[in-house]
Amino acid sequence: MKIKVGIVGYGNLGKSIEKLLKGDNRFELVKIFTRADTMKKGALNLKEMAKWRDKIDLLFLCVGSKSCIESMAIPLSKYFNLVDAYDNHKKIPLYLKGMDESLKKHNRSAICCVGWDPGLFSLMRLILNSVEGNAFTFWGKGVSQGHTQALKEVEGVKAAVQYTLPNKKLIKLIKEGRYKPSNKQAFHSRLCYVVADGDKRAIKNKIVGMPDYFKGYKTKVKFVKKLDSVKMYHAGQVLTLGDSMNFSVKMESNPLFTAKIMIAFAVALNALYTDKQFGAFTIADLPLRYLDPDYKKFV
Repeated sequence: MKIKVGIVGYGNLGKSIEKLLKGDNRFELVKIFTRADTMKKGALNLKEMAKWRDKIDLLFLCVGSKSCIESMAIPLSKYFNLVDAYDNHKKIPLYLKGMDESLKKHNRSAICCVGWDPGLFSLMRLILNSVEGNAFTFWGKGVSQGHTQALKEVEGVKAAVQYTLPNKKLIKLIKEGRYKPSNKQAFHSRLCYVVADGDKRAIKNKIVGMPDYFKGYKTKVKFVKKLDSVKMYHAGQVLTLGDSMNFSVKMESNPLFTAKIMIAFAVALNALYTDKQFGAFTIADLPLRYLDPDYKKFV
């Protein structure tokens, strides 16, 4: 039996999941739900989702973390099993608490915050810290989907893209075992290219003062007349002091790589739900054997 799924949101991530599902015989893509102003042919408006509760096994939430997922996930958890890549790190505990309560109340399951970070990197931080201690995370250089979406939500911003830049000097010190504790926000800087239609000074102030995204970071805002073609590459690493353990990723497409991870864990979610394991799960809560029925071959 194929897993019947729906996609919520049709931006870069939603399109990537649609692309991957076409060649995956484990799934049947039943319907895409999106906003009316970005309507894909054959898709339905977000308001129509509840009517499909008996025709869809799970939904991929492919909308922005800053506002959309927080407002949509708990209402949807009444009707659907969910997979999301929620990435507002500071708010994850509160988000998971609300989701877990709702899902258990309605006998539903969700795997939350499962992209490459949070997600794969969360698991590697747990392992590296438990074995070696002193695990450090660096992202970039690359395009952050979450931070880019946060820029686009600022009033007066017509288009934008945000590049996350790692502090190469700190990486060098950590690899050499010479790192001394400093402000975590010094690990990265933010480079924003913005096409604006409004008071540029006010827009810049809103961006650099945005909690959880830019406030406290070295943030450069460059206003441009138009954006060049944006390549959605990204990279990152989790490493220990002295570089005795290191897990790194390098991707040509951030949304496509995130989509691959979400699809892998959709298989696990279906198994969880079949076993009547209700509630909100993260990658750290999940028995990894759920990812593949033939897990013993990897031992």
